[in-house]
Amino acid sequence: MSGLNSDLREFLDVVDKVAAAAADVTDDVDRWAPVESAGLWTLARDTAEESDAVEWLAHTVRVAAGRFPALGYVLAGRYAADLVVDTDAVQSPTFALVSSLAKPVVATSPAPDAIVLLDVDAGSLHLVTWEDVEAEHAPRTGLEAARAAVLASPTAPSALAADQAEVLAAWELLVGAALVGVAERAVQLTSSYVLERKQFGVPIGSFAGLRALVAGMSLRVEPVRAQLDLALRGEAPGDGVAASAGRVAVDNCLDAIQCHGGYGYIDEYPVAGLLRDAISLQARSGGRRLHVARVATRGLGEPAGRPS
Repeated sequence: MSGLNSDLREFLDVVDKVAAAAADVTDDVDRWAPVESAGLWTLARDTAEESDAVEWLAHTVRVAAGRFPALGYVLAGRYAADLVVDTDAVQSPTFALVSSLAKPVVATSPAPDAIVLLDVDAGSLHLVTWEDVEAEHAPRTGLEAARAAVLASPTAPSALAADQAEVLAAWELLVGAALVGVAERAVQLTSSYVLERKQFGVPIGSFAGLRALVAGMSLRVEPVRAQLDLALRGEAPGDGVAASAGRVAVDNCLDAIQCHGGYGYIDEYPVAGLLRDAISLQARSGGRRLHVARVATRGLGEPAGRPS
């Protein structure tokens, strides 16, 4: 991320500290207080007129997800919604995808007051108030602090005039950024562990097999991080970022657990929880199948039997 300007770098240092502080709090109200104080909830609104707004939002999500994946997921939903709603009428929106490949899922902590629903099959974009939605807790072990819920069909949605393709592109970049953050975190945690953990009087990071695993993790991250940067600059399509980063995040977390050995499966070490978060983040963002299908459609056209 050497291309980031100094202002953004300084801001991301603050994001990292805020996310780390929030991750250590168990009470929902107290957990989100530092996030609000730092202005992270309203960042999309505050930067709406800036030419590099999406870059700031995506990297904020990336850094937050690296420290606290649930926060990265919550911020991605908030930012995607704030890009299209009337901010005078809606204060705390979130975002959900509707498709035949995935159920619409939203974060309910902190509680939203409205939801932007993008139906990728019907090509429709709607806003629905939280009171007009039936929500059921989504039983997953990852991203627990986000309190995810599956949505039933809303009763009174209002059509939004925003460009649906742009909204979906922004969501994929934000979700992709969160998954990049998780993949980076897996490398950081594993590198620290293998340098500190000793066997036979030497760090296990000096063993060839583990060195190769950690190097492979780093090599996986670099291409998706570059893919994200290029997409944010408009120099490459962004629809493949979420699909690519999702695979890398999960694979890196699996290798992180292997490098930790038996310790990787206990709660005292964060890598097992990080794997659950990576899988849940990928699933709750629309699912990898959806993002892969979009890349296939861009390159190969609509599948047989579906009207173009």
